[in-house]
Amino acid sequence: MFSPSPSDLVWVISFTPQGKWIAPIVRAAVRLGWQEARDVAITQLGDDSLAPELMELAIQQTAEHLAGLSPIEADEASEILLHFYRNAVRRRQRSDAHLHFLGTNAEVEVLSRSTDGLQKSVEAEIDLDTILDDTPPDVRLALLMRLGARRSWKEIARTTSKSVDAIRMSCKRELIRIRKKLGIRDPEN
Repeated sequence: MFSPSPSDLVWVISFTPQGKWIAPIVRAAVRLGWQEARDVAITQLGDDSLAPELMELAIQQTAEHLAGLSPIEADEASEILLHFYRNAVRRRQRSDAHLHFLGTNAEVEVLSRSTDGLQKSVEAEIDLDTILDDTPPDVRLALLMRLGARRSWKEIARTTSKSVDAIRMSCKRELIRIRKKLGIRDPEN
């Protein structure tokens, strides 16, 4: 398939009375940046077949951006154009990275891995019981309230009848002990 010339891509610019200078500058900017744009498409997307579509979008955004400025040189316009082009490539990469399951629920279940949620939750509860086995009951409750239920330290202090500082230090010491027991390096060190 033949690739459109850079001049062919500039059709998306709408001409405004105050922006008659924009089309020739953008056309020159596209000529200057076209090869780099194709290289970016090959590098980031795997091929350059989307380069014209993404370039048209970048041209339109560049023209809108330039409409509010006084006339500039083609080099400056090329930098602005390539900036918008790279953003369009990034957006395309992110949209391509999303998984989309199309079909009915029964068809999707065949495609996705089967997981038994109940079994995993039971295993997690057993693991948590094993990890917190040596933990004092009030500190265990405080850890579960803070890390599991995202409660505030004030609420935890009220429930355990301790001061906020005392319960925070107890939890900190217990987490250090658990990390040492499991062989996990302390993130603060």
